[in-house]
Amino acid sequence: MDSNAFVQKVGPFLGFVIAMTAVVGGIVLIVKGRDAYGLASIIGALASLAGVFIYGKSKQKKELDAKAEDFVRPQAGLVKNSS
Repeated sequence: MDSNAFVQKVGPFLGFVIAMTAVVGGIVLIVKGRDAYGLASIIGALASLAGVFIYGKSKQKKELDAKAEDFVRPQAGLVKNSS
């Protein structure tokens, strides 16, 4: 359980570092005259970040919906018969 918490804390930070490395690399390429490659690097990094964010939010919403459904619908065997 501790390692899962560690990964959840470090993962976003490492993702940010990788994305910023790609963006800075793209800026360096643009400054050196490789406009197309630099722009592709920046757009690719930002598109990847957006994709991960959208996927994460979608997964989080599905999990919350499933938990809400389990909360509203009583479990079989837990409901007492009043007769």
